[in-house]
Amino acid sequence: MSLLQKVPAVKLQCLALALLAVYPLAIAAARLDIWHFRNSFLLFIVAAVVGFVVLVLSVLKMSKGQDQDSKALIIAVAATLIPLGILGNSIINAKSYPFIHDISTDLVTPPALMAAEADRIAGDHPVSYEGPELAALQQTGYPDLSSLVVVDKPLAVFNKARSVVVQSGWQILAENNTDLPYTLEAVDTSLLFGFKDDVVIRIKETMKDGQASGSQIDVRSMSRQGKSDLGVNAKRIIELLNQLQAVQ
Repeated sequence: MSLLQKVPAVKLQCLALALLAVYPLAIAAARLDIWHFRNSFLLFIVAAVVGFVVLVLSVLKMSKGQDQDSKALIIAVAATLIPLGILGNSIINAKSYPFIHDISTDLVTPPALMAAEADRIAGDHPVSYEGPELAALQQTGYPDLSSLVVVDKPLAVFNKARSVVVQSGWQILAENNTDLPYTLEAVDTSLLFGFKDDVVIRIKETMKDGQASGSQIDVRSMSRQGKSDLGVNAKRIIELLNQLQAVQ
């Protein structure tokens, strides 16, 4: 009796559905701090490997043309193929982003993450900027990311920035709108794994011919954990600057 004959279609279906349930359970365990998110990623890998084996066996059995098994095998193929497709797409997309987790519009004097430093725990990245090497990687991946200059006064920009942060559901860690440059620090928590990214907005007054002419806005967004952010920090900064482009 061959291996295909030894493994009934119903068992492949049950195993495929069990593996499919592993992914949300692993996410929930990390989100609820039952274990470290790296354990969930490891579980993803194990589930993906076993799922691939189930997928291959299911496809081979389908090729034998056993009509009585077709329904169970179709379910097995779908239950394994969907998560494998999602994981594969994520891996492919990850390769299109620079392998960094700290993004700033100012690469020479990036805004400081002061409140974030006090809020971080053991195992989180230090908030210090890594310097020219990191800046070079960012310039390669996001060459158009830079400071935003607007004609509005710093206080108007600060108020708008604060409104955007609140509307986005970010947690405000610290704010300063009394002494220039104004700053606003917040933390954004991801929906699935609960990853925390710190954001600091710095607003300077610009001068022209000795007179105040507007504001320069710089933003820094940094992940607390992980080596690659899959482009999330840059996307966050771009969306924020777009919202601040026309300050009322």
